[in-house]
Amino acid sequence: MATTKISSTKSTSRAINYAEKRAEEKSALNCDIDYAKSSFKATREMYGKTDGNEGHVVIQSFKPNEVTPEQCNQLGLELAEKIAPNHQVAVYTHNDTDHVHNHIVINSIDLETGKKFNNNKKALHDIRQANDEVCQSHNLSIPEEKAKLRYTQAEYSVLNKGKTSWKDEIRHAIDQSQAASYEELGNDLQQNGIKIERITDKTITYRHLEEDKKVRGKKLGEDYDKGGLEIGFNRQNEQREEQARQRELEQARREKIKRDKEWARFNRSTQAIRQNRERSEREERERERKARELEEQNRRAREERARQERENKHTHEKTRGFDLEL
Repeated sequence: MATTKISSTKSTSRAINYAEKRAEEKSALNCDIDYAKSSFKATREMYGKTDGNEGHVVIQSFKPNEVTPEQCNQLGLELAEKIAPNHQVAVYTHNDTDHVHNHIVINSIDLETGKKFNNNKKALHDIRQANDEVCQSHNLSIPEEKAKLRYTQAEYSVLNKGKTSWKDEIRHAIDQSQAASYEELGNDLQQNGIKIERITDKTITYRHLEEDKKVRGKKLGEDYDKGGLEIGFNRQNEQREEQARQRELEQARREKIKRDKEWARFNRSTQAIRQNRERSEREERERERKARELEEQNRRAREERARQERENKHTHEKTRGFDLEL
């Protein structure tokens, strides 16, 4: 038996970074798993769909000891093939909690039509129905999941007509929220015409403002009661902490790159100064050498002139003595 939830994401890169880091198994549909981020981005750019939600994340969770991580990943890939056959999908399997589960990251763009994945009010129902089919094909249980959703017969009748009930609108709004607290959830729901009417120690009650109808969370399903919500809050807080840590690491990396560049500039500047100084010293030594050579040449020239003068004087004296004898 597997439970499923879907949420939208403004950044598939962040979703993949989070999912990939803890993954024991990974696989992909319509792309190379090792290049999923760049493939997703290239497809969105090719179709000019770079604004809004970049993709969607389906969490597919199995009960303890029901499947291995390898089996879990294969089941996630099968679910992806059912719900998004023409989309690029990356499936990452985590085994760091009691429930082995998949993070199924779906790129928003349909490769054949260029249209975005239609995550409407009926999408969660369709995903859960497809997930039931995957579980049944592998002899995994599904009744518990249906009981957890707590759809009434009237709701099933509405859904089978391709429509949605006001209760499902509340479920969808909660599933779309990425809240990490009741206050954040209340703000998100308010934007969708839903109000948190009351919270007690054990229960939570919602009001659909347009229909002016109330329903307790447990009537919608376990994921929408206090226990399920708080599990989601904890998961969201963990993701935010991880994202904050990743941002800090990225900031530290950028600062290191900046420092390295500054040190490189400083080293180049220092090296240039040293080279200029060494060149000046070589030029000064060369001038001194030439000055010494010139001084030596002048000294030798003086000595040569003095010697010539002595020889000339000696010759003159000899010549004068010879004349006197004659």
